[in-house]
Amino acid sequence: MPSTQAKAQTGDLNMDLEPEEAIHNNPVSHICMTSGAQASSTKQLSDLNVTNLLASIVHQADKHGKQQPLETEEHQGSTTRGSQGSFRSLFANIFLAVGIIEQQQHTLTKQPHGRSSLTKSKAASKRTSKLYKNVLPPSSPNDADKKCLVLDLDETLVHSSYRPTANPYLVIPIDIDGTIHQVYVCKRPGAEEFLIEMAKYYEIVVYTASLSKYADPLLDKLDPEGVIRYRLYREHCVQYEESYVKDLSLLDRDVSQTIIIDNAPMSYIFHPRNAIGCSSFIDDPSDCELESISRFLINFHDVEDVRDHLHIWDAHY
Repeated sequence: MPSTQAKAQTGDLNMDLEPEEAIHNNPVSHICMTSGAQASSTKQLSDLNVTNLLASIVHQADKHGKQQPLETEEHQGSTTRGSQGSFRSLFANIFLAVGIIEQQQHTLTKQPHGRSSLTKSKAASKRTSKLYKNVLPPSSPNDADKKCLVLDLDETLVHSSYRPTANPYLVIPIDIDGTIHQVYVCKRPGAEEFLIEMAKYYEIVVYTASLSKYADPLLDKLDPEGVIRYRLYREHCVQYEESYVKDLSLLDRDVSQTIIIDNAPMSYIFHPRNAIGCSSFIDDPSDCELESISRFLINFHDVEDVRDHLHIWDAHY
């Protein structure tokens, strides 16, 4: 179970969201630890059309960091946000498209050839920051002097699969349309220690494109000390070029003091200079990348602007 502090912070975050977002952030209504008489309704995802089922809950990238295709609302079943969220997303995407076209035209006349893609993503980020309110409250007094460290979940801290694995870190029962399916989780070596060590220097935010019904029980186990200050989910991501983007401008934090660690480059396309692009973790027990990142972040935790230094990191640091 999460600590009292973690529960309070999650509740505060829900209060700042639209009603349908608060509902999706409540894991109690989605997670079912069913056994006994109801066990007959439990199925492994490997018995079904696993690609669509797993994608509707867990958003993953492949070993090269390429995101899986987005699920449309028609295929998300119980994860559909409802008409209000759909209309808001529709208008957001319309404004994004207009802004991208305007910025792209400006870029072609004012910028050297080859820079339009980066400028386009910056324009999209500016549009979303105007359309969406901040998703985080102000930093707590304990974190006032810390930089913000944004962590991806899947293929960065863990890897999840519908296939049974030997000695899984966690098996999460997920209720999909009244049937319980098992998701098997493999933890990246050193993940728990990484969180505890980084919390000494940074305000930690987990930002995932997966759903809370999967992420919450996983994070409860991964973070028993409650060092993760906030959890952000799929509904806090921006849909851009058929990918989920984690827009740092929505966090109400100084971007020069914010770092994102993610294995999928499209996740941080709006803020590439704020990113440490880690490798995709699948199941390598000898993986030591979090240890390398930890050393780097400790050494650079007090720099004036993180964007001037993050390019230095590599896996051999």
